[in-house]
Amino acid sequence: MLNPRNAPTEVFLAILIGAAGGLAFVLMGLVQWQVEDDPSWVRFPVIVAVLELLAVAGLVARPRPARLTAAFVFGLVALIHLLAVLNQGPVWLRVLSGLLSAVHVFAVVMLNTKPARIHFLGGRR
Repeated sequence: MLNPRNAPTEVFLAILIGAAGGLAFVLMGLVQWQVEDDPSWVRFPVIVAVLELLAVAGLVARPRPARLTAAFVFGLVALIHLLAVLNQGPVWLRVLSGLLSAVHVFAVVMLNTKPARIHFLGGRR
């Protein structure tokens, strides 16, 4: 289990953003399903959330390639949310997608800081 005392704040924030972002995307899909009465709104967010939670599990397990893999997944999810912002749809959905996109870009930046690199690659702090 992740112990915040052993992991730098940057890694802890990236893990938190990955888990909360995936679950928020599923929640957005569930709300849109209730509004549109179409269950296909949930399928894609669940796939993205599973991918994100796998990346988070890799960050918690701490293998060497987990940082770059999670950064790639978070960047991909940020691009997905940007496409939702540029798409037509309800304003609340576009605003939340914009916020989720910005938060995922922040997670990518957090994973590329020096403390995060040292945490995953080893070395002196």
